[in-house]
This record gives sequence, structure tokens and C-alpha cells, in this order.
Amino acid sequence: MKSSPLIAAVIVAVSSASHAFDLQQPSNNNTDNLVWTGHLSPDTDTVMSAMLAAHIYGGTATVPEKINPESEFVLNFCNAESPRIESDYSQFQVGLVDFNQTTQLAPTIDQGSIVAVIDHHAIGGSPINTSQIVAMDIRGWGSAATILADNAEKLDVTLPKHLACVGLGAILSDTVVFQSATTTDYDKHYAEKLAGIAGISDLEDFGQQMLIAKSDLSHLSADTILTMDYKNFEYGGKKVGIGVAETLTAQQLIDRKEELLAAMKAYKQANNLDHLFFSITDTKDKKANLLWVDDSDLKVIKTAFEHTPATDILTLEGITSRKRQIGPAIQNAVESL
Repeated sequence: MKSSPLIAAVIVAVSSASHAFDLQQPSNNNTDNLVWTGHLSPDTDTVMSAMLAAHIYGGTATVPEKINPESEFVLNFCNAESPRIESDYSQFQVGLVDFNQTTQLAPTIDQGSIVAVIDHHAIGGSPINTSQIVAMDIRGWGSAATILADNAEKLDVTLPKHLACVGLGAILSDTVVFQSATTTDYDKHYAEKLAGIAGISDLEDFGQQMLIAKSDLSHLSADTILTMDYKNFEYGGKKVGIGVAETLTAQQLIDRKEELLAAMKAYKQANNLDHLFFSITDTKDKKANLLWVDDSDLKVIKTAFEHTPATDILTLEGITSRKRQIGPAIQNAVESL
């Protein structure tokens, strides 16, 4: 596969004399007090990308909250230790992976301490705002882990077997085993390379095991399910929450619709949100089953998807990605109303 310029990328890297973090020459950096972290409600790409970044650039991998069952499965499968849960980032220099929004930032992170961002999401809503130069690598690929695998290769950094394995898990998770609309050829290319290092011959089987681990939510409360894969956004000055549960057994959650709606109503009020949405994303049949709280949310739904739901749940065929499909549609609707 030929190398090509960064897609939708911004890379700011200056000489070590300016004391800015350098993504091109890691040896220029002082990483004694550096930690890497992803967004709140950490998913598999966030967890594993922090681990990859710490190995490539130095520093320590962390997560801001407890990891989810899929991430636990991947770490166990790969014989890898989980990053530590960090409750106080105030004393560290911080590198961010897999996000760039202040609405998803751990509350103890001072934006003045951020030195780098490695991400694959749009810069919209409420991105970080710093007075200092921040090294940024943002590309429209399917996973932050794909970007990091590419950086490791270009920097001639060898990934050990367990990190290649977790990186593969991150790519398979965020691309839903290459079925998501966000999947690129880069994701497939580096998934194959990482699988070779990790000694994994059947990517599909590994991915399906991950989906199964993610799917069984029967033992979890509706409150936990709502926020397990959840992100806050700021669209048009409005506070918007979008939660997702990707599952092979969507009916299991649809049957708990009333519990989820009650949890959503309480969460929206407690967090002073203008809008709140939750998608039960059926990874088997490739569709989203969207829930909302009240009439103001319903108005957004009608505008976003040009459809008036006949019931209190809207099924969207072929919709599986919050990042590429659900989020942008809701953003456009909120900003137009």
C-alpha cells in the first residue's frame, strides 16, 4: 500500500527550542510527566490508543473512567494490562487520543497542560482551546489506533505482540469489523499488519468475539448502559448528549425501552442537557434504533432524519455510526432550528 498525505490532517510540530511537543521526532520530547488519555466513557479505541501512544511517544497510558466489557475482553485476549484509571490529571502534561472536544474532557484536565492530540473525529462543536502550540494529527480514518499504527511504522517503532493485538482490537471495534461507514482502506491495511505481528490469523473471528463481549448487557442497569458509550457535544450553543449501545442482540435492549427512557429523562434533567438521544445499534442487521426524551428532542429527530416516527422509537436502516451518520445529522438539525 502506497503512503499518501494525511487525510483531513493537521500536524503542528516545531523545533524543540520552542518546547512544543514533537510528533515527528519523539526523541525531542521530555515525557517524564506525560500521560495519554482518551475521552470520558472510554471505548476500546480510546483505551488501546492511549497504550499505543505511550509506547510510541513515551509517557504513561491512562483512562479517565472504568473501561467497558469489550475493552476488558480485548485486554484479556491480548494478555495486556489495563491502563490505570486516573482521577486527577492536574499535575500532568496530557496527550489526548481519540477526541478533541472539551465536552468529552476529564474535568481535572487543564487545557493549558495539553501538548498533543491524535484523533479521527471532526473539529466541530466545542473543540479544545489552548494558548500554547499543540501538536495535532487528525485524519478521517476509522480509528485513532490506525493513525498510531501508521505513525509507529513511519517512526520505525516496533510494536510488541500484545500492543499489536490491542491495536487490532481498537480498529475492529471502531470500524465494527470493517462494516461501519467510517472504515477506510488504511484501517484494513493496518489491521492486517497488526494481526500479523500479533499472530492472529482470523480477524473476523476475533472481531465477532469482541462483538459478543460487547453485546450482553443484560446484567447492567439502564443508567450504566446509557453512559457506557456516551458523548457530550455542543451544537449551535446547545448541550447535546448522544449515547450508543452496539449489540448483536438489539431486541434485548429494545425490550427494556421503558427503563432506558426513564434513565434518559433523569440524566437529561440532572445534566441540564438541551437534547439527549440514545441509539440501540443493531450490528447484526446494520440499523439504529433511536430513542429520545421529549418533544424538543423529537423535533430534532424529525429534522435530522426527515422522518416522523410512528412510535417512540425510530429505526434507521443502514445507520451504524454515531461519528459519520447519527452525530452529523443531529448537529445539522440542531443548528438549523
